[in-house]
Amino acid sequence: MHKAQVSDSATPSIFTAQVAELVAIGAAIASNCEPCFKYHYDQARKLGVCDLDMRYAVDLAQKVKDTPARAMLNLAERYLGSATPDTKAVASSCCVTNP
Repeated sequence: MHKAQVSDSATPSIFTAQVAELVAIGAAIASNCEPCFKYHYDQARKLGVCDLDMRYAVDLAQKVKDTPARAMLNLAERYLGSATPDTKAVASSCCVTNP
């Protein structure tokens, strides 16, 4: 079994409190956790993280999250064919949220 080696003489860590909050914001997006996002947004603001950096974290997390979702849709389409106006109409009545 190999253990990860931590070197204190190599490249210094960039994992600051600010970076940790950006990671947490991305995780909140990936897990659809609204309270988590609000908490880590507030923490990041207190640490001086700018909105643009938080936006980068959100957009990257959403892209990572969407990739397997897209792959699953493609798989379903290979098995079932593409969605039709009728199937989309039925699906649009489910899980409606107001942005």
